[in-house]
Order: sequence, then structure tokens, then C-alpha cells
Amino acid sequence: MIREDVPGLVRWEIQMHEPCSRVWICKAHGRTITAVEPTALGQAVLAAYLTSRPAPYGETFRVFLRTSTGSHLHVTTDQLPESGGTTDPALREALPGYLRGALTTSDGPRHVSGLT
Repeated sequence: MIREDVPGLVRWEIQMHEPCSRVWICKAHGRTITAVEPTALGQAVLAAYLTSRPAPYGETFRVFLRTSTGSHLHVTTDQLPESGGTTDPALREALPGYLRGALTTSDGPRHVSGLT
């Protein structure tokens, strides 16, 4: 079990907005211990999730992150940078397997818009 006060611990929730009820529904969650900037981690989590599961028409997704220092932040699809690139190996390593696999193909790292 991971203690909540471990330096570098980042917890996240991938959330989908339900427009009829106007609530955010948790679709997936995870945590990691990393030195990667939380915003960059959130962008990679969201990009990987959307790469593996394209959003149907009209669905809105975001990632809600909590750090061990007590700070909170949201990363939305609007915050994904528009320039192309591949994800940093250290950033991919911080992701769980199901998200890491979404950013990797058999030919090497997959190109994901906004991640360098």
C-alpha cells in the first residue's frame, strides 16, 4: 500500500462529463510516484486514454490530479499542446501499462499531439 504522504506521489482520475445530469463521472484512476511535472503527467494520461478510447461525439473528458503536497489541478483536452511529438521515456514509464501501451506501437513510441 502506498502512503499518501510519500514525496512525488501523484493520484489522478480520468473523468467524463455527463451533460444530462451535469456531473463528472470517474472512468479510470491511478497513481504513481514520479519526479515528472504533474501537468505533463496529466496531459500524458489524458492523451493516452483518449488514444486508446476515442471519445464519442459530444463527450468531454478531463484529468483531475492530486499531489502529495496537497495541490490539485485539472487538465482538459483544451490544455493538450497542439505541437506534435513523442512522449518522453520517463513520462511513459510513470504511466501504468494500459496507458503506456496506448502511447507505444510495435514500431516504437506513438506520435501524440502535444507531447514531446
